[in-house]
Parts: sequence; structure tokens; C-alpha cells
Amino acid sequence: MPGTAVGGAVVAVATLLLVVGGARFDAWTEEGGGLLGSRDTKAGSLFHLKAGDCFAPAGRLFSPEGAEHDRMTDTSVEIVPCDRPHPAQVFGTFRLKGDHAISDPAAIYAQAFVGCVPLLHDFAPDTWTLPDVGFSSYYPESVSGTGGDRTVRCWLGAEAGLPEGSLRQDPGAWDADQRAYLKAMRPSSEAWFSASVKVDTDLAEATAWAERMAEGGAESAKLLRAIDGLPARTRGPVTALANRLDALSGIHRSASRAPTRAEFEKRWDIDGDEDASGEEWEARLALGLPVEDEEEGGGEQQG
Repeated sequence: MPGTAVGGAVVAVATLLLVVGGARFDAWTEEGGGLLGSRDTKAGSLFHLKAGDCFAPAGRLFSPEGAEHDRMTDTSVEIVPCDRPHPAQVFGTFRLKGDHAISDPAAIYAQAFVGCVPLLHDFAPDTWTLPDVGFSSYYPESVSGTGGDRTVRCWLGAEAGLPEGSLRQDPGAWDADQRAYLKAMRPSSEAWFSASVKVDTDLAEATAWAERMAEGGAESAKLLRAIDGLPARTRGPVTALANRLDALSGIHRSASRAPTRAEFEKRWDIDGDEDASGEEWEARLALGLPVEDEEEGGGEQQG
């Protein structure tokens, strides 16, 4: 694969398997203008981006379908005001751990992957309501022990229906019960987003993810039951969701111990209903959080 050396290190872009939506980018160009043809944009590079920045890439933002690790051939971007249509937004940055040299791209990728997940939930605690966007990161493929760029940049990007506002969510927009619910659901959601690109092909990756799903689901169920003072109308749906998460936790725990891929698939989908989306929909509706309106063809409705 082609690569570009920037500051002495080859830089990679990785697309995470579990995305809020699915997207892949070609160049965002307009004839006679910049990447978005706007006077409000500012030329820069991926190295200039910080949390909250909205931007347009010079080339592909996500890896081609089927590619595990693709290399960025152009790190140029235009930084775009978030109130204008924009392909992507940085939701967090962090530095790779340790002061030692790291030459294994897979080890760096693993750090980048794990580190981005909690930052996404800090930036947008209610991932349910994010638009059709992909979840990706940009990181140095190797780092020296004497310095160099160790920063991982995590972003959300959209191919169609470009956002015209920041995707950052304000916890002040939720009441106390809604905040408690979203906090309780975070372990389960973080576990879901922690699946690597290898879970579909690598048994060890799949079983490790299943174990995280089991732990995250059980923790969320525990936290849901511990919420004090919920209105009476919400207790039944929230308890039903906790019960479902506990049941799924057992399924995922069993899958995490599967000796073969075929057995993993069999254990993971025991009854053909391997998620808690129905119970979550009901709990969110009772709490007054937005849910997808199935009767209206996928639009949102406020509970």
C-alpha cells in the first residue's frame, strides 16, 4: 500500500469496524475552489486538528472496504466552521502511552482503537442519536523513543447528509433521569464500539470482544437498576432493559469461551435476537429521549 512519510514517520488511518453509520470518502473538491469551495475554510493538515474541529480531507477519509490498515497519501485538510456542511469532526485526541519506541503498527493501532472509544462517549454520550457517521482515527504508524508525534486524532465522518453543526452533545440538555440512564448505558455502549476490524475473521479477537460485551452489559444492567427516583412510568421499561442486558451478558460470556469460529457464531446468536434494541427503544421512549420513528421510515421522534 502507498504511504507518506510525515515528520519521519509513516502515518496510518484506521477505520473502526463498528460505526454509527458507514462511510467512505473520495476527494471533497469543487471546481475553482477549495475542498468545499468556501471562503470560511482554512488550509491545514491532520496535525493541526484538535478536539471539536470540523474539517474536509484532501483525499479518502476512511479505508476502502475490506482494508484493515490503509495509508493516508495526503494529510492536507481544510478546517471548516462547524455551522457549515462538513465531512468530519474530531471528537478527541490523546498521546500514545509510554516514552519508549514503538515500531509495531498493530500495537499502536490497538492503543489508538481503545483510546478513541471513551473519548467518543465523552464527546457524544448519547451515541444513539448521532447521524449516519463513521468512526475512525489517525495515528503514527511508528514512534521513536526520543520524541516525535505520538498524538492520535479520533473523528466522526459522514459521506452524505453532511452535518451543519457540531456533533458535540451538551449534557445540560438532558434532565437528571436521562443523564443517569445514559451514564448507566455507557459500559455496554463502550463495549459495543470496542470491536476491532478483526472480529469477523479472528477467533481470539471475537472472543475477547464477546467478553467485553458480557462485562459491559452486566455493568450497565447493574447501573440501570441502581438509578434512584425514576418516574413510575419508566421503571418497567428500564428494568426490562436491565433484564435483557443480563440475558445477553450470559450469551456473550458463553460465546467468549467458544473453541471454534463456527461455535462462536452459534453461541452468539442463540435465539436470532442478539441485541437489546427493542428494550432500549422502549426505555428511551419512556424517559423522553429521542428514538427512531419506525412508522415514519426512520426519522426521529421525541419521547
